[in-house]
Amino acid sequence: MAATPPRPALDLVDLSELRRVLHGAAFPARPAQLAAHAQARRAGDAVVRALAALPDHPIVGPNQVCAALGHHHGPVQTGP
Repeated sequence: MAATPPRPALDLVDLSELRRVLHGAAFPARPAQLAAHAQARRAGDAVVRALAALPDHPIVGPNQVCAALGHHHGPVQTGP
């Protein structure tokens, strides 16, 4: 059986912080772009690292980010 690749540190990524730092992000975006956007919005290091560690392909929206990070709690609102 093949080993599962490691996922970003899910326990360290707070969903409310993720919502805050994704606010205003332009989608589709690659993980490096999302990490830079989050850093500009003063995200914690764990969030920036988790975003940067996502598979390098265009991400279409915040719900896809949350799903990739293991958050499956319904739609994510990034607006006010």
